Amino acid sequence: MIENIKNWFRKAGDSLTGNNELQSIIDHPKIAMSKDEYERIRKNKAFYSNDFPDVEYYNAERQKVTRKYSSINATKIMASELASLVFNEGCTITIDDEGAQEFLNDIFKKSKFTKNFREELETGYAISGLALRPYVDPKTNEIKISYCSADTFYPLNSNTNDVSEAAIVTVSQQAEGQDTIYYTLIEFHEWMDNGKYLITNELYRSKSSSTVGKRVPLTSVDKFENLQPNVFIEGLSRPLFVYIKLAGKNNLSLGSPLGMGVADNGKAQLNNLNDTYDQYMNEVRKSASKLLVSDHFIRTRIDDKGHPIRYMDPDTDIFQLLKGDSDEVKITEFVPTLRTDEFIKTMNFILQIAETNVGFSPGTFSFDIKEGIKTATEVVFENSKTYRTRADNVLLIEEALKELIVTIFELAQAYDLYKGNLSFEINVDFDDGVFTDKDTKLDYYIKLLDNKLMSRKSAMMKALSMSEDEALKELEEINSDTVQSVIKESGLGEIIQDQLMFGKTEV
Repeated sequence: MIENIKNWFRKAGDSLTGNNELQSIIDHPKIAMSKDEYERIRKNKAFYSNDFPDVEYYNAERQKVTRKYSSINATKIMASELASLVFNEGCTITIDDEGAQEFLNDIFKKSKFTKNFREELETGYAISGLALRPYVDPKTNEIKISYCSADTFYPLNSNTNDVSEAAIVTVSQQAEGQDTIYYTLIEFHEWMDNGKYLITNELYRSKSSSTVGKRVPLTSVDKFENLQPNVFIEGLSRPLFVYIKLAGKNNLSLGSPLGMGVADNGKAQLNNLNDTYDQYMNEVRKSASKLLVSDHFIRTRIDDKGHPIRYMDPDTDIFQLLKGDSDEVKITEFVPTLRTDEFIKTMNFILQIAETNVGFSPGTFSFDIKEGIKTATEVVFENSKTYRTRADNVLLIEEALKELIVTIFELAQAYDLYKGNLSFEINVDFDDGVFTDKDTKLDYYIKLLDNKLMSRKSAMMKALSMSEDEALKELEEINSDTVQSVIKESGLGEIIQDQLMFGKTEV
């Protein structure tokens, strides 16, 4: 059986174009994704990275020159805001098995999961999705979690709602002599007919970053030399990766299992926002006071090599040349007026349209001349668009986290790293306090207490973000203060004090 599988892979390798060479990942015979989808993801990544080409224009000498493009990275701001609303340090994950909880806490603590997942989720929302891949580190024999952005994740077998098989790509480079060599590791995750899970590792070598190159042995690179070409794992109920995408249909490619980027449906407006900001900053650069002078101040002579030499720096914008009469000399000062208010109003108008297309309530973001784009701090009500967008994504993240935990424990059991029970319940509690101010939140829990729908301890833990021990300690102090207050108001304190003093006198 294993030999048949190996022969199948040899045939698949022989079918690669150019004698086991690949121009791009999607040229691999196992991958049937659209090139347009990954071009869209590439553009999203450039947009998120604030990677824009320079602006070309003609200067006063009619020479084509360039300048840096000034942009506002609204994609990062929006992706960061949504990621923070969906997942933050207030999210708690609990398992109703003490041993399993300790095992998971140890993995999450060592991998700094809360911090790293929040940051990677931002990138995933910006680009078009995120894959989480638990693995066993051969050096430490511990489970760790790697994060794969959408441009390194290629579904193999999927529908539009789920991905069960995929290829995960890792690109590295190293110097070999005078050349920089690029190595691409493709890790295929597939299910076999007998229910076993197969991981296949293929390594490719290229002298160009734009091509995948020719397939080479895994031992060609030191850090991959311990990888096996084929690894079979039994006892898994789900794939060894979790794919997370932004809530909502991929309306740019209806049949694609890949998600959308946070700005995909608002990219036109965000481009307009960047262009408006670029125009404004260009006006700022050119708004210095200028001197309009006649051409008597501009003289040109020819050097010994026949090259013209100007008496005025051609790059300066202090002097502006005016054609005048031969005997007339003019110097006029000109102070341009900045159209700041008009630009700010335009940018805020564009922002309102963009945030609606992205999934935020109008007014969530605004542009300020001193602070740039800032986020509103007012209460976000439950009927707002931002709340609904957050709620839709919370459902997906909750399911993804539960799948991740199941994957972690099944992988740990397969490698004899965990021998406990797998029949446990997982609870993911998200912090909804980001949508209410403190007074509103407190009123909510007071109502629950008044109607005897929650204990005082639980209310304090939720409303004040306390641990159970902190809440119990605070309750003890509250009860102690209450007893002392009752004693004082009732006059019992003086009676007790008199009795104590009487006893001392008797002694």
